[in-house]
Amino acid sequence: MFFQQSLKPRELSKVITNVEECFFVISAKLETRDYHVAVYKYNGEYFVLNDSRIFEQVEGLCQERHGDEEELLPYIEEAMEDNLYAIVHENYVRLDLDILTHVHQPSKINAHYYEFIDV
Repeated sequence: MFFQQSLKPRELSKVITNVEECFFVISAKLETRDYHVAVYKYNGEYFVLNDSRIFEQVEGLCQERHGDEEELLPYIEEAMEDNLYAIVHENYVRLDLDILTHVHQPSKINAHYYEFIDV
């Protein structure tokens, strides 16, 4: 099962520290470009996923507060199997989140956080 919530970048930075497995997607309209990133955290490693299928799936789940993890995990697994990811250090994730906290129009940032739990 997953629980989804919308968070501000500063809140997201605090939350991801305390979980072993999570997934989040951030979209923002910045002055010079559109920013889209999907990150999967598992056992302290961060994977930036570069797979359009994930963004399409998340778009359909944005209104759901909770759901079956099978609505997300297969897409994450496919991206990993297809080598559509890069492993990044936690400091880079935090740097991006810190930069996004300083955007002049924070309403243009959408961050959707998904936490997976066993029931």
